[in-house]
Amino acid sequence: MVLRKTDLNPVTKKFVEEFISASDRNKHLYDQIADYVAGDTDECPAIAEDPRFYSYTVRSEFDKLKKRGEELAFYRAAVLIYKASNRFYEKKNVMDECFLDQIELQGMKDISDADIRAKDQKALEAMRKTVEHFGHTLFAEFLSKAAEDYRASISRDYSSTFDRAEFLLFISYAYSISPSLLEEAKEKLMPIYYHLITGDTREYIKELHTIAKEVVTMQFSSNNLLTNESLYPSYVKEKKAALREKYYPEEQVKEGSLLNQKHLNRYMELVISLLYYRIHVKGGISAFLNKEEEIDRELHDTLQILFGVCPLDILSQDKRLVDLVHMDEPYDLLLGLREHLLSPPTNWEQVKQLVLEDVTRSRRALELASIPMVKGFLHKTLAAEGVDLSDFQPSLEGIIQDALRRAKGSTKLASYLDEKAALEDVLEHVHLEDVQLVRQQMILLSFLPVDHPFIARLIPFMCQYKDKSNRRVGHMCFTHAFQDRLTAFIDHYRKDEAVDIQTLFYQILSIKESHYYYTDVKEEVYRSLVVANPEMTLAQFDKLETELRVFVTQTLLAAKETLSEELRNQAILLGLGDSSKKVSGLAGAAFLQAKDKELYLHVYQTEKKAKVKEMALDAIRSLDNNKEIFQELLTNEKSSKFKTLLQTFIDAEEQGPDASLTHLGNLTDKRKLTRIKWMPLERMPVLRDQDGNELGQEVMEYMLTASIDFPAAPNQLVLDLKPSLQGASVADFTTEVLRTWLDNGAVAKEKWVMPLCVAFGDRRIVDTIGQWIKEWTDHSRGALAADGVRALSFSNDLTALRLIDQIKRTIKNRQVKSAAEEALSMAAANQNISAMELEDRLVTTLGFDASGKQVFDYGDRTFTVKVSNELELEVTNDSTGKAVKNLPAPSAKDDQEKAEQARLTFAQLKKDLKNMVKVQSLRLEESLSKSRYWSTAAWKRLFVENVLMQKFAIGLIWGVYEDGKLVDTFRYMDDGTFNTVDEDEYELADEQLIGLIHPLELDEEMLNGWRTQLEDYEITQPFEQLSREAFLPTEEEIKANEMLRLPVESYSPTAFAKMMEKFGWVKGTPLDAGYYYEFYKLYDGMVAELKISGASISYWEGMEDVKLETLAFFPNKDAEYKHFYFKPVDRLKLTDIPTRIFSETVYDVMRAAGK
Repeated sequence: MVLRKTDLNPVTKKFVEEFISASDRNKHLYDQIADYVAGDTDECPAIAEDPRFYSYTVRSEFDKLKKRGEELAFYRAAVLIYKASNRFYEKKNVMDECFLDQIELQGMKDISDADIRAKDQKALEAMRKTVEHFGHTLFAEFLSKAAEDYRASISRDYSSTFDRAEFLLFISYAYSISPSLLEEAKEKLMPIYYHLITGDTREYIKELHTIAKEVVTMQFSSNNLLTNESLYPSYVKEKKAALREKYYPEEQVKEGSLLNQKHLNRYMELVISLLYYRIHVKGGISAFLNKEEEIDRELHDTLQILFGVCPLDILSQDKRLVDLVHMDEPYDLLLGLREHLLSPPTNWEQVKQLVLEDVTRSRRALELASIPMVKGFLHKTLAAEGVDLSDFQPSLEGIIQDALRRAKGSTKLASYLDEKAALEDVLEHVHLEDVQLVRQQMILLSFLPVDHPFIARLIPFMCQYKDKSNRRVGHMCFTHAFQDRLTAFIDHYRKDEAVDIQTLFYQILSIKESHYYYTDVKEEVYRSLVVANPEMTLAQFDKLETELRVFVTQTLLAAKETLSEELRNQAILLGLGDSSKKVSGLAGAAFLQAKDKELYLHVYQTEKKAKVKEMALDAIRSLDNNKEIFQELLTNEKSSKFKTLLQTFIDAEEQGPDASLTHLGNLTDKRKLTRIKWMPLERMPVLRDQDGNELGQEVMEYMLTASIDFPAAPNQLVLDLKPSLQGASVADFTTEVLRTWLDNGAVAKEKWVMPLCVAFGDRRIVDTIGQWIKEWTDHSRGALAADGVRALSFSNDLTALRLIDQIKRTIKNRQVKSAAEEALSMAAANQNISAMELEDRLVTTLGFDASGKQVFDYGDRTFTVKVSNELELEVTNDSTGKAVKNLPAPSAKDDQEKAEQARLTFAQLKKDLKNMVKVQSLRLEESLSKSRYWSTAAWKRLFVENVLMQKFAIGLIWGVYEDGKLVDTFRYMDDGTFNTVDEDEYELADEQLIGLIHPLELDEEMLNGWRTQLEDYEITQPFEQLSREAFLPTEEEIKANEMLRLPVESYSPTAFAKMMEKFGWVKGTPLDAGYYYEFYKLYDGMVAELKISGASISYWEGMEDVKLETLAFFPNKDAEYKHFYFKPVDRLKLTDIPTRIFSETVYDVMRAAGK
């Protein structure tokens, strides 16, 4: 087919082609569609609805029309997509692009009336244009369908109260454009909405009165309301009766006249949506509360009536409603406690502070509370604070009994704890299956002392209890609730004859890997339990699951200071015989490091497995008197195989250490040679000894096969060969081994190659693995990339640690990042310093001398390279004194070898400097963001003694801090002195804490003074410090405990995520379909959470943009990514957030959003 239309602009043409390709039913209309979109005709083609048409296929080109300002083409393209779409949600997506996304309801925010009207006008104008291009009929059809969809979404509980208010704003816009639009949709609109928008005050108020009357006078069909669950029934009944007497004294409650919970919830949501809408129209809460109009007075009265009947249900919709109602009881406290305590995980310190903020209110809340968990926590906390509860009933024990008796499966347990039932009877009838209920019951019991009679009876019960479903809910919840006192329990009941402590210990330990997030137990709890009870742990070892045996082995072997040698050896022996390669590998590594003759002999003489016996002989080789030991063993050995092996060891020792290399072939596990068939050893670089003598292939075979069972760390026996091998030859060999593995697809099963090659290789290995870590990360091989990071930690070259530090800051994959942090932490621990101090020590001078110069020798001439204050290389030809851009190509007079080496070194220097500037800029900006301080000595060591870091120091303004408060500011000068803002010399005292100042800490005069000084000295800061935008929370934000000024635009999910990760944020855990909904940033003891509308972890063409939803702060004691799950009620108060952290968090988000 020859296309007639050829003069379309490229963007329009591309859209038309994509549309035709996506809609088979309309492809014959190409010319008409092209003319219509281009504006050559006003007649819209007869577009047919196409069930196979999906709008996302043209989304990208449609968006381009909008972004490029092609208004006519955009709206006409929208009409085409709308008409072709067969599903309402796709039609709505079109309208979202045209105008719906611009409708912004302000809700409970107090913003200026001018701002609200400006946004209203913008959305209204977009809607007018849509009506103009779609035509009255087509738009009226959409409005009618939208009203129908809205009512359906309410019946299915799909839309939020805020969505309903936004819909109300939408139909109010439609009414202002053309009242007839609303008339055509009248039958599908909720009557109260229609009356409000059309100004029928009498009918609107009549609807409100009907709602209030039904709520007050009718009985509820269900008690599942938050209010009914949380408050004593008699109290709720009295409150409702008082309202009925006040407002409807003549009305009698009709028996059998019930208002079901669904309708009651709809009434509350309806009233609140009306409230949101009217607050928007009036320009904020303050203007609404003036009640200048009758419709607002009646609406407010209706809200107060509903609040009187269902206070907790109203507040649960939006806690800010507390500012709009009269509240004389601690309902907000009870709701907060309910959300904290019943929805795990619970931040106990935070909820305790909530109770102690106002003890009088909390005492009243205790009287009103009906939920045992809430009541029990109030009772325990108030009693601990010294509040007199002697006249209060029930007691804490009574509250616990009530909690147990409310669940059918635990009624008998209540009787047993009260000594009214026998243990045998209880074990038969108790069923602890409901995780939520059992968790609450166990937590209530945990409020009692260890030696309380209830606990003394609970422990024997837990020892013998077995649930019917094998879910082990009872033991999970018990361990979760008592986790802070498990070791104390074991010690207290160890000698109690009624308690089978071994069984209890096994039940607690064996469920470590079975916990749900809401019965989570900190790993440190299990670690402490194992270390405190090694005998019991080892007695249960064989019964444990594999992952738990790994954990136990790691934990016991790490407890070098507290674990006796006898128990450590027992753990090693159990591990050596374990069926799990991971367990036996851990035990094997510890075994080889033990240097324990008695242990080695015991294993050799008692072990039946040949593999383990060979390991024992290998271990004996590391002992000083190994020859005598081998001779003694040979005397008593009956096996011909081991006789030969022992004689080989003896011969090797007699011939000296170098000769022992020639006997390695006898030590090679021949069964493993098939595992290295992919390695062409005959083509590998030869290995040589220290004298340069060529070694046979058997040395290669031994090194490789002996490493197979050591995927996480090099085999110590292989490492012992290092002093006997020529460094250059083994470096060449391992470089080729790594290359061969990579060329064969880097099979994860053979990842043992990496630690072996790193341990024996040179810089080439480090650079190669570093490059592949990024490659693996980008191609969904995060686990292998993480293994690569750990392997780098075995290098003796500081370059490897610097690379790990760079990976930690630049690679965002959580698994890889965690591995880098783990590797740096281990390296820091080995040096007994913090991770940040280690990072400081890793900062290199890149070969520059104290004067900041580096000389490159060409033989006949030299070139001096130095780093400018802008952190760029400057090259000077020493022969001429002239500056040159780069090292030149060697001339005929130059020493060709020296010149070539100089050029290679210079090229590497440029790369290293670029990486260093990138990493150190990120580190320093993070130090500013998170208020890091250096001691005077540490600061001088990093920023004065390191000539490159001097360049950073010169461009930044520093502060002296005491107790976190700024007391002085200074700048480091080119000449090594310190300067004040007034350009006086400053004396930096010893024993000070120094950090980067934040603009919020300076008054305007000092801030301008420092800016002027930098300008006068023509200093460009390495990153924005003095000019960075600062943010403080508003009064409204302090009330809501969240940042309410988030940008409202939509953002590219990939570009926004990339920027957030650059600023140190991490993505939330992917959920269904690989979508994540949060970003997190860690601070000391807290974490910032930015919620978004949702983005896929994987990119595809046409992905929807993301919107920013909420930004708040939460406590975070674990500082581990896996624990990022927060409830709104757990938010930290913004008044408790340091101003610098609040400002920097908001600054990150604003920068990522391009603001």
